[in-house]
Amino acid sequence: MSANEGKSIIVTKVFDDDCDLCRHMSKHDRVTFEGFDELSYQEVKLDDVINHNNNLTKLRIYQCLEKHCLNPDYSIDLPVYLFLAKTGKYLGHQQGAATIVELRDKIKEILEDTPE
Repeated sequence: MSANEGKSIIVTKVFDDDCDLCRHMSKHDRVTFEGFDELSYQEVKLDDVINHNNNLTKLRIYQCLEKHCLNPDYSIDLPVYLFLAKTGKYLGHQQGAATIVELRDKIKEILEDTPE
């Protein structure tokens, strides 16, 4: 059985090594997401998404960031946690600083809105 078997949602953290907030969130984000059986968690650097080299997964993440997460000035608040169905369908996102409670609430909201 693979690690992702039975997981219906993939959460991708988009971050940058120079981002203080990204490092701060690393203290509790992975353990929070991995506490939900329905979620698979992964991390990817923003530079790797921007320079996706036609990698379909990174390209899909790039497209979701561009469509749903950009500020009006085309900047982006990091970290971004993208919630995607295994099919690649966008389900939602959480950006910037968040407490464990806020992350859990967002996860529950996504799970409630996602049909099995």
